[in-house]
Parts: sequence; C-alpha cells; structure tokens
Amino acid sequence: MMDWLRQAVDLPQIFRGVIHDSATTATLCAVVTMRERALQWQGLTKGLAGHPTMRIYASAQTHCSVDKAARLAGIGQENLIKVDTDDDWAMRPDALQKAIQNDRAAGMLPIGIIGCIGGTSFGASDRLRAILSISRDENMYSHVDAAWAGSAMICPEYRHVWDGIELADSLVLNPHKWLGASFDCSVQFLREPASQVQT
Repeated sequence: MMDWLRQAVDLPQIFRGVIHDSATTATLCAVVTMRERALQWQGLTKGLAGHPTMRIYASAQTHCSVDKAARLAGIGQENLIKVDTDDDWAMRPDALQKAIQNDRAAGMLPIGIIGCIGGTSFGASDRLRAILSISRDENMYSHVDAAWAGSAMICPEYRHVWDGIELADSLVLNPHKWLGASFDCSVQFLREPASQVQT
C-alpha cells in the first residue's frame, strides 16, 4: 500500500512510510523526532533538563493533535508558537522567520516547523515551499499535517496545493478519510526513517 500511495500522490521515491493508528500518533512521532534530533538523541536518556527552551512553529490552523504532541513531548504548550496567517489563512513566511530569529536571540532553541495542508477547521493550507525552505535554511526538522486533505493529492489538479512537499522531512495523510481504507490507516511518510527509528 505504501508504494502505491506514494506514487498515487506523486511523492518522490526518497520517501518511505509507516502506518499509524491516527495522525495524532504520527505527529507525536514527528515532534519527538524534532526534539531528539535537536538534542543529538540525548533527551530520551538524559531528559530535557539543562537544555535551552525548545520551540516549535505552526499555523493556528493546524489540528489540535499538534498541541497534544507539544505537550506530550515535553516541549510545552507555551513553546508551540502559532504563527500569524495571511488573508488566505496560510502561515506567513515573514512572521515565521521573525519568530525564529527572535527566539534564537532570546537564547531559545527552535527545533521544528509543522505545516498544514487542509486544516480540519475549514481546509486552510500553508504555502509549503516557502515555509519548508525556511526550515531547511534554519536546520530544523519539518512535518506536514495533511491528514484531512492529503488524500486529495491523488488528483493531479490539486497537487499545486502542496507545492514544495518534497522538502518536508515527514508528512501524514489519512487514507481512511477519503480513500476508502479501513479505519485506522494513518500514513506517515518519512524522508529519512533512521531519525525516527533512532528516536
């Protein structure tokens, strides 16, 4: 199924995947991977004490599972920064860049960015190429929550919505929502599975 779905939504060959019970679990795995990557995989054994305050950035249109992941991963709700959106409800790249710069200047540790494709409130989508480019430039792990609308990318005429997806470190989509797969079937695609496996 993974290869068929990867080809169906036109993801590059480099992506490999895993099936979770829910997008909440996939997002939690991505957030913990962000944390461990930033801490050189020391958080799992030594804990989070003694490290700078970690920060994650996402649009206010992301699903509440992103909030849950920040809490459960020990990042904390206050360190999940909800970046301002534009008139189309997409995360503003300039606001994202400014938030990262301000946090670094304050001695904090930016660790990851979570993009949104089809927010469950009303379908808002971020401009992935811009925000994922910032993630790469800042050496931060990126995850894309496409749980609700990602399955629509099976249709070529909708793929412009996630232009730049090839820059993501991971993404999640739920075939059990639109593609008729049995519940639970939440698919997380990973650019480099080793990071999440190590985590």
